[in-house]
Amino acid sequence: MGHAMMDKFNKYWEEPNNVMVLATFLDPRYKMKYVDWFFGQIYDEDKAETELSAFKKDLDKLYEKFDSQKRQAEPQCKNTCNTSTSMPPADSEFLSFLSSTSTKRSKSELRNYMDDANEGMVATFNLLEWWKVNALRYPVLANMARRFLTIPASSVSSESSFSTGGRILDDYRSSLKPYMVEALVCGGSYIKGAHKDLNVLVEEDDEEEDVEKVKLPKSVADCNY
Repeated sequence: MGHAMMDKFNKYWEEPNNVMVLATFLDPRYKMKYVDWFFGQIYDEDKAETELSAFKKDLDKLYEKFDSQKRQAEPQCKNTCNTSTSMPPADSEFLSFLSSTSTKRSKSELRNYMDDANEGMVATFNLLEWWKVNALRYPVLANMARRFLTIPASSVSSESSFSTGGRILDDYRSSLKPYMVEALVCGGSYIKGAHKDLNVLVEEDDEEEDVEKVKLPKSVADCNY
């Protein structure tokens, strides 16, 4: 059973999952500094540099995607505002300048987040509350946090992968505490084992009763040994 669990674990975790790394990056207590440090702990120097570079590229692409979605969702007032002849040419040119520099200005949000000091390692720190408070400061990253910090740690329940007795958790029992699930699993196993032992005893009793019910010939029954 242990080897099967390890094979299953290696199947899903042998290669780094950048989604999990991104969730760590979006924790203001860790950010990129923790990712850089942790890669150095689990990889050699060359491998750590390669993985960190790959993650940064994925992060930039993902950030640009969320930033583009945000800009498309914003009211395009500057493109639809009244641009009649009453507007001075200088103002019109300035609006065009703002439009062309909006992407560069937005990209600084990611850089500012990484450059800002990490939050303290406080036991009572509430990650989701922090992003709620700082949503106006980091609007694009806040949308990313809303998306990626809600991903469960595992897409398949552990009992479904490793249990030989079938699924234990369902829609009605998914809110049970871990210790209660353990109690139910162990209790069910003990009960099933007790039933097996009881069935063996019943079968033995039935065999004894069958032997007692066997009618011996009168000549054999009258024999004295």
